[in-house]
Amino acid sequence: MTSATANVFPKRFRVHVLGRFRLTKGDIPITIPPRLRKPQELLQALIALGGIEVGASVLIDALWPDSEGDAAYHALESALYRLRQLLGARDAVLMEGGKVSLNRDQLWVDMWEFEEELQRPHDPEANGIERIGRLRLLYQGHFLQHETERPWVLQARQELRDRWLRAIRDAARECERARRWEDAATLYRSGIELDSLNEGLYRGLMLCHQQLGDHGEALQAYRRCRELLTRFLGIPPNAKTQALYHSVRECAAYAPVGSAL
Repeated sequence: MTSATANVFPKRFRVHVLGRFRLTKGDIPITIPPRLRKPQELLQALIALGGIEVGASVLIDALWPDSEGDAAYHALESALYRLRQLLGARDAVLMEGGKVSLNRDQLWVDMWEFEEELQRPHDPEANGIERIGRLRLLYQGHFLQHETERPWVLQARQELRDRWLRAIRDAARECERARRWEDAATLYRSGIELDSLNEGLYRGLMLCHQQLGDHGEALQAYRRCRELLTRFLGIPPNAKTQALYHSVRECAAYAPVGSAL
């Protein structure tokens, strides 16, 4: 379905899994009572596992790891039935040949939209800041960050987070190549908000500040990096980061105004 068609025929359901989990029918929130926790998890697992032709055995292993045989399969069938009841639309979740699929003509999912934006061909000459802005509107938080910590949640969360960080880093490097140091610094700061222990992002931020002549800001970025690495990982910054730090200090020593040491 094209985006133009989707605008004419809006999706019946909207599912938010980036950040706080939300399910709406149109603009009306669907309240999920505690007794329907398993159907909710089934919907979340289907999204995490791709949403199309997810094998029954994969879902059973994800949601009922301690069940076996017929009991496990019946648990899946029951959760599927109750999920359809919750949505009030049997055709929103399909099962055929032992595989379960979400009907993408019925459901809009923020994670799918995020992935489509990531995969959309990107013109290096275009404004990467605008693209990152569109992605940030979708990425309201980590995948199901307030929900269960099951292995399939953690795996999807890590993969999405890594892809988001790569997009930010790639956009920052594009800005660097164009010598748009302020934009690059803004992007590196966004990345650090997601991963405060990523040395590469701190080095990028330090380099931007160095190029802008903001030696004090560059040194502050280094100190924050060193403090967090020491506190949470028990290690100092690596050789590359320290070399850049000493380069910034040397530049700062010859700066005409004040001292940034």
